Amino acid sequence: MVAAAAILVLATMFAAYGVYDYRATLAAGRESAEQIADQTALAAEGTLEATTQLLRSIALLVRSPVRHEAHDPAAVRAALLDLQAHTPYAMDLLIVSPDGRITDWTGAGAPPDIRDREYYTYHARTPTSDLYVGPPLLSKVHTGKWFFAVSEGLRDERGALTSVIVVIVDVGILQSRLGGLTVVKGSTRALMSPDGRIYARMPDHALHVGKQVSRQKELVALTPANPSFVLDSTSQLDQQRRIIAFHRLSDYPLIAVATIATQDLLGPWQQRLIIVCALWALLSGAIIVLAWRARAISHAQIKEANLDGLTGIPNRRSIMALASRLERGERSDRELSLLMIDIDHFKSINDQFGHLAGDDVIRLVAHLLQREVRSSDNVGRYGGEEFLVLMPGANAEGAHRVAEKLRLAVAEKLTEPKPITVSIGVASRSDRDRSLADTLARADAALYRAKALGRNRVVVADEAVSVIAP
Repeated sequence: MVAAAAILVLATMFAAYGVYDYRATLAAGRESAEQIADQTALAAEGTLEATTQLLRSIALLVRSPVRHEAHDPAAVRAALLDLQAHTPYAMDLLIVSPDGRITDWTGAGAPPDIRDREYYTYHARTPTSDLYVGPPLLSKVHTGKWFFAVSEGLRDERGALTSVIVVIVDVGILQSRLGGLTVVKGSTRALMSPDGRIYARMPDHALHVGKQVSRQKELVALTPANPSFVLDSTSQLDQQRRIIAFHRLSDYPLIAVATIATQDLLGPWQQRLIIVCALWALLSGAIIVLAWRARAISHAQIKEANLDGLTGIPNRRSIMALASRLERGERSDRELSLLMIDIDHFKSINDQFGHLAGDDVIRLVAHLLQREVRSSDNVGRYGGEEFLVLMPGANAEGAHRVAEKLRLAVAEKLTEPKPITVSIGVASRSDRDRSLADTLARADAALYRAKALGRNRVVVADEAVSVIAP
C-alpha cells in the first residue's frame, strides 16, 4: 500500500509537471509568435516609410516650377532615375495624369496602359489625397515579377486631381526583409492585406505570394485600439495546427502575421515528457523493488520470529498465538483437542551421544509429527524436547487415535542413534475449562502422568486411558 501510494504521488507530481510544462511551452510559443509578428511589422514599416519619403520627393519634383513652366521629359526622367538609384527596391517610379496616362516614368520605351490599375483608379474616384497601398500584382513590364504600388493623388487648391505619383515596389524587398528576421523552428512570417491577400511569406514565398486566405473574421477584428492578437488555429496554406499572431501596422493598411507549428513547438516538450515518464517508470520500479525487498525481509523476519530455528516448525510464541486465535475463532460448541508430546529419556541421548545428536533427534521427531498429523492440525515446538499439537474439530477419542498413531510412528521409524519413543498427553476442551490455558494444563498433566506410568504411552486427561508400548 505504501509503495502504491508513493507511485501514485510520483505520478501525480510528474503529471502536474507535464501539464505545467505543456502550458508554459504554449505560452512561450505564443510570446515568440507575437515577437516575430512585431519584427515583421517593423521590417514592413521601415520599407513603407522609405517608400513614403520617396513619394514626397516625387511630389516635390511634380510641383517644382521647372516642370510646370517648361516640361522637359528627359530632365524629369533623369530626376526620377536619380531617385530610383537611391531606392533599389523601387521597380519603377510613375507620374500619371488625371486621365490615367503615364506622363513620366523610369521605364524604357512606351509606358504601359495603367488606367485599369487600382493604384490609379482609387485616386480618380476618391476625392482625397490619402496614401494608397495596392495589392500584390504581376508586373506588365517586368515579366514574372510581383510588385505592389504605393501611390498618392496630388490635387490643386480646388481639390481637383492634378497627378497621381506611384512607386512600384518590388515584392522581393519584403521577401528579403522577412528572410533576414530571427526565427524559430517551424515558424513562418508573412505580410498580407486586410482582405487576406499575401504580399510576402517566408519560407516558400514564391509558392504563396498573391494568394488570398480566408481570415476575414480575424483580420477585421484588428483595429487601432486592438492592433494585435494570437490564436491557435489550422493554417489554410499547409493545413498544420499553428499558433498564429496578427499585428496590424500602425500607419499602413497591412497586417504582419507570424505562425509557429504546434508540432514543432511541442517537440521538445514531448521529449521532456518522455524523459519524465522514463524517470517516473525508473523511480516506480525502484520503489517496487525496494518494497518487494522490504516485504521479503519483513516476511523473513516474521518467519524467523515465528519459527523454531532448529526444526523450522512454529516456535512456542507462534503456536500459542495460533492457539489463542483458535480459541477466539472457534465456536464454543466446536471441539478442540491438544496433544502435549515429550521425547522420552532425551537427556540420556545428549549425555551419551552429544548435543548435536540430540538436536538431530529433535528435528527428526518434529518432521515426523508434521507428516503424520491431519492436514488441519498444527505442530509447534513448545520448548526443549516438548511439542504441542493443536487439533481443531477433534474430540478426545479422535485425538487419542492420532496421538497413538504418532507414538507408534516415532517408535517404528526413529531408531538412531538409539530407539526413540515419546510420551503424549491428550486433553479436549470441556465445559469446565475457563480458557484454553486450562485445557493446556490438563494436557500437560496427562503428559506427566504418561511419563510417570513408564513413558512411551498416551494418556487422555481425566480418563484412565493409556496405551503402553508392546
